[in-house]
Parts: sequence; C-alpha cells; structure tokens
Amino acid sequence: LFSHLNMGTAKAPTLLSSRPSFCNIGPQFIAPKSGARRAFSSRPLTQMETGGLDSDGRTFKNAEEMWREEVGDGDPQKKFQWYNKGINYWQGVEATVDGVLGGYGHVNTPDIKASEDFLNTILAERFPDAGRGRHLVTLDCGSGIGRITKNLLIRYFNEVDLLEPVSHFLESARVNLAPENLMVSELHKAANFYCVPLQEFTPDAERYDVIWVQWCIGHLADDDFIAFFKRAKVK
Repeated sequence: LFSHLNMGTAKAPTLLSSRPSFCNIGPQFIAPKSGARRAFSSRPLTQMETGGLDSDGRTFKNAEEMWREEVGDGDPQKKFQWYNKGINYWQGVEATVDGVLGGYGHVNTPDIKASEDFLNTILAERFPDAGRGRHLVTLDCGSGIGRITKNLLIRYFNEVDLLEPVSHFLESARVNLAPENLMVSELHKAANFYCVPLQEFTPDAERYDVIWVQWCIGHLADDDFIAFFKRAKVK
C-alpha cells in the first residue's frame, strides 16, 4: 500500500508517504466526501489511462481531469472548498479504528505489520544499528486517533509529534496516547499534538529523523503535495 520517498542525510528526515491517488496500488483514488472513488476496467491500465466514478456518479477519464474539476488551476476558492469538504466529512466520522479506516477496521493488524516491516528496512538503511541507542523523533502526518503512533511509531521513536486537522480525532489521540494507556517505557512519548492541515504545516527544521505520511496524502492537490515535500526537506 505504500509509495515511499526518502529525503536528505544525517538529521534530514526520511519522508515516508503513502499516496493512494492513482498510484500503483490498484484502481482506486481518494476523495474527501466518500473516502474512496473507484475506477473500473476490464484490462490492466496504465496510470494515466485509469478512469473512474466519484460518489456522485460523475465520470472522470483520469486523475488529472478529476483534480482539474475539483481544484482548477490553482483556484484558491476551489481549493478551499475541496479541503473544507474533506474536513467536514471526517468530522462526521467516529473516532475509532473502524471509523478512521472507513469501515475496514479489520485491515489494521496487517497494515501495522506491513508498515513495521517497511520501517525496519528504512531504519536499518539510514542509521547505524538501525537507530538503537539514538534519540529518534518522528512526525505522524494525518495521525487521526493515533492508530499508527500507538501500534507502531511510539515503540521505535522516543518522541512522536502528531499532525491532524480533525479536532475530535486529535483529542481521541491524546487519550489513546496518555502514558497510562501505553505499553512503552517512559523514554517514549507522544510529544506534541498539532491540529493543522498538512498543506499548511511546516515541520521544524532538523527536528525529525523520519516524517511518516500514511493514508492521507492523496487528499492533497498536486502542487500542495510537492510544496509539503519541499518544506519537509532540510535545506
């Protein structure tokens, strides 16, 4: 389920991203209203050929056409409406594992397992002894209720900052990640909780060893996606 990019050296963060919008994970792309718009085909298609229907039944030939309709060519008002619809949708979703996974809570365990395998590979590549004995800090983007932080990241990182624009998800994360609800040593903690949209957030320079982006970046318009990666990269 992942399409990952690694950026920088030394304290420059490794930026891990899952962007399900017309990527090589099957014929599906994410829309804020319904959580997923599906494209159908009787034969394998290339990325640019993939078309589909949205939750209102509108047909799009490809992702480019969908984005042009939704956000235009950098139209600030259209962008605002796009992101606002996304936030409004998630504000109506219950703050549970099943809720944040769109009713597919049963994928939580295999998802965490696959993520952990990938994270171990990255840590082994980037740090001596896979980071053991090193104070590691990560940013969990689109953290939701803290599902990935609690089940994975907080076991590997001493500090995890959570970034989530939906306030009731973030409040649930605060509870889920309170020390009394964790099974890790006091050397591992959820440090900061930011209720800010990803497209508006600038990571602190040289703070993060890893920036983890999973299940959410497909909501960003292409220019905001690129801009975030540039802001995340240490100069």
